[in-house]
Amino acid sequence: MATIRPGGSIDVLDAVYPAPAWAAGALPRHDATFLVDIIHANQPSTIVEIGVASGVSSAVILSALDALPNPASRTLRSCDIVSRCYFDSQYATGEAVQSIYPNARAQWVLNTDLDTRRLSQTTAPGSIDLLLIDANHYHPWPLLDLLHLSVAAKPWSWVVLHDINLPVLSPAFQAWGAKWLFDAWPLAKITGGGADGNIGAVQLPGDPRALIPMAERLLRRPWEFAPTLWHVALPDCLSPLQELVRLRLAA
Repeated sequence: MATIRPGGSIDVLDAVYPAPAWAAGALPRHDATFLVDIIHANQPSTIVEIGVASGVSSAVILSALDALPNPASRTLRSCDIVSRCYFDSQYATGEAVQSIYPNARAQWVLNTDLDTRRLSQTTAPGSIDLLLIDANHYHPWPLLDLLHLSVAAKPWSWVVLHDINLPVLSPAFQAWGAKWLFDAWPLAKITGGGADGNIGAVQLPGDPRALIPMAERLLRRPWEFAPTLWHVALPDCLSPLQELVRLRLAA
């Protein structure tokens, strides 16, 4: 497993940080450095962000896209399931972007009524160049979010996972989904390093079916936040997992 060290992203992040004081749980700057470096290394045209909250991570991504050639041709699609911040409803989801990075040249599409199941069903296969998953961290949700979008993402592209060390760093938040997913990943993966090691990235396979053995093992672990069958309408190529989920929920 490789480690990315902070690189040339200081100027980019100076346009975003410090984050607003009200943005509880916002992406810290040292994790943002890793995210910016991943973006600069992969030069994505389309990024999809799952889980928006205050929007600090959205601002980071937009600033990173603006530093690439032809930023107006690049798009960030930010998706959440609620229109108000989960931690404080007086703020709109994504509101921080308007205060800390309001004039992005890259296109920003914010949708606050969209989950990964519906997104995967309405997105062209192979059209996502880079993914950030930072939503429900309780198992099996990070796994399900990734599986849903594994077909929409470009083969061999990267998925950034935040809070991969959350239950260790914050014992009050025993949400193991992102950590279990990152630790079990069978292909290439990178950690952002740093003191807390709380962000990393995993590389998707050429064929999503290669993820089935790992996903089967993870789905047999205790679920921390059970979905419904409505939430788990996986792509057809992952039908063996769909049956496992159905049996698990029936039990």
